[in-house]
Amino acid sequence: MKYKNLYLWRITALFIGMIFIFSFSSLLAAEKNIDIKVAQYASSIDFICPQGASYELGGQPGLIVAGDNCKLTGVMTEKARKRYHVMVFSAFIGDDEAAKSAENEWREAGFTYKTSTIGRQFFGDNGSLLYDNRTIRGEVGVFDNLESAQRLVDQLAAQGKSSWISTEIVSWSKGSLTLSINGSEKATGETLLIIPTGKVTLKKVEYAVGYPWHGFADRNYTGTLTCRYGASDAIDCILNTSLENVLAGVVPSEISANAETGALRAQAVAARGEILAKIGIRHAGEGFDICSEQHCQVFAGDSTYSAQVAPKIAPTRGYVLKDGNKILDAVYSANCGGHSEACHLVWTTKPNPILGGHWDIGTPPALDLSEERQVTDFINNPPGCYCNNPNVEGGNRFRWTKSINATDWKAVCDRVGIGRIKTIKNIARGFSGRIYQITFVGERGEKTVMKELNIRKIYGSLMSACFIANYKRDAAGYIVSAEIKGAGFGHGVGMCQTGAQSLARQGWSFDRILSHYFPGSVLQKLY
Repeated sequence: MKYKNLYLWRITALFIGMIFIFSFSSLLAAEKNIDIKVAQYASSIDFICPQGASYELGGQPGLIVAGDNCKLTGVMTEKARKRYHVMVFSAFIGDDEAAKSAENEWREAGFTYKTSTIGRQFFGDNGSLLYDNRTIRGEVGVFDNLESAQRLVDQLAAQGKSSWISTEIVSWSKGSLTLSINGSEKATGETLLIIPTGKVTLKKVEYAVGYPWHGFADRNYTGTLTCRYGASDAIDCILNTSLENVLAGVVPSEISANAETGALRAQAVAARGEILAKIGIRHAGEGFDICSEQHCQVFAGDSTYSAQVAPKIAPTRGYVLKDGNKILDAVYSANCGGHSEACHLVWTTKPNPILGGHWDIGTPPALDLSEERQVTDFINNPPGCYCNNPNVEGGNRFRWTKSINATDWKAVCDRVGIGRIKTIKNIARGFSGRIYQITFVGERGEKTVMKELNIRKIYGSLMSACFIANYKRDAAGYIVSAEIKGAGFGHGVGMCQTGAQSLARQGWSFDRILSHYFPGSVLQKLY
């Protein structure tokens, strides 16, 4: 018995020591470490720690030996509780004039208007403020279910008013987790903490849910891993690791690992800024900073690609783009199609000249892409833009076509929800030609849809909302199918990743590329 107690004491001492070392190092580099949700499982997780690990579950510490097969199983006892807020305004904290103007506008329109603040302040080791991404937001309704919130969004869209739904996490789901090693149960509790000696390998990580390339893969991660039930009624796997480690994985996932160094470095700076600008905002109340999917930043963990990219982007460590005294949310999309879009037409936010939309070409053509005839000419007879380059990744998405057959068009009608569609009217296009407002007329009335992503989803996940359509109708005049032709891939705001690769091939440095796509921003070393 005394040998067993001695063994447990040694394990406990080792675990506490590792916790201390980790906590101390995290405090020294707090501004550079983030929590990223890397996986989500319904009820069980298979994993290994190739170099071993320590763990803690239910107050019981233990060791995982290299080669051990580990399984975590869960039983959910309580679902997450949420509320749904219909938001209509967003601006940086301190922009009191815009906030007051929005409040007056909505209250005069008869709405109950409330404001809230979201985001965080970040301080350096000496106590100085590194950056402040807090945002003030205005809302006109809060509901216990998503359907009611969506009805208000639809009502506002019919009036030409833009809004979006923000989900408040009232409480996470709850459940019990049991850890088994080589088939033997070791501990039970609510939260599993894994501190690997080297890496932890999660088996069958699901990725790209809802996209054509959806699948499962085993993935390796460096850092500490926390597993618990979260806001999605599933087991969340949250990795705490350095931001620079995450960027080494994000860059080859978001842009080609074979891109020229200038493009890789531009991507690293943009991604770093986008992550820091969204911490405390994008996943507020969920217990982590960002996720590893398209919703935030695509991060596939450690790989041969991340090892290849890490030294190439290392010189950009700590660099971000600044918008005045704020970190710029330096967003990007795969291919702008020849012209980027303005942020306020894609999201419900204030216009920003840095993200205002501009041509991706040296000498811009004299075209107004908000006008139907001219955008049709732009799509059918494209100019020689930087992103019109078939020799770099994403160049094949500069122009695209899609056929929507009778079966697929019925799905479009079902998503719109007004019966068979007869007419499509009131099409409003942004600076890039992307549609940001459209009205469908059907058997049971009209429905207006706002914002480019919602429109893309209505049509069955189009590559972008910059498109023209040739509709076919039946004898009664109802649309039964469509031939779509479009430009670009993604929302189009900020940096065009295809264009950045093309410019890097021409010898452009990363700072010059960033100046082209984010005019008026300032490159600054944050840490």
